[in-house]
Amino acid sequence: MCPPLSCCHQRLTQPLPTQVYYLVRLLLTHNCDELLADQQEPVQQRLEQLWDRVQHSVQCRCRVSLARAIELTECLVACLLREDCCRRSLRRAVSLREALGPVLD
Repeated sequence: MCPPLSCCHQRLTQPLPTQVYYLVRLLLTHNCDELLADQQEPVQQRLEQLWDRVQHSVQCRCRVSLARAIELTECLVACLLREDCCRRSLRRAVSLREALGPVLD
């Protein structure tokens, strides 16, 4: 079953869902031929940046400890990566350029 912030639910424009989508989209680039050699480092930097933002947003919105926010973030990301329909949908809905944001510019 797909999580609330997934392909089966309308993409939201609020910052948290968008950042989650960007994070998952970049995670989908691992172990595939989508990235050029010079994109590996920018992707890793952006992943770290997004991870920090997402877990901080989860911590603030859910009013939980840092450890719990990390756990919830990991769970959400794992749910999106687990479902094949979510992976396909995220690849279509979020371009690599969009997910990388200002890192590529």
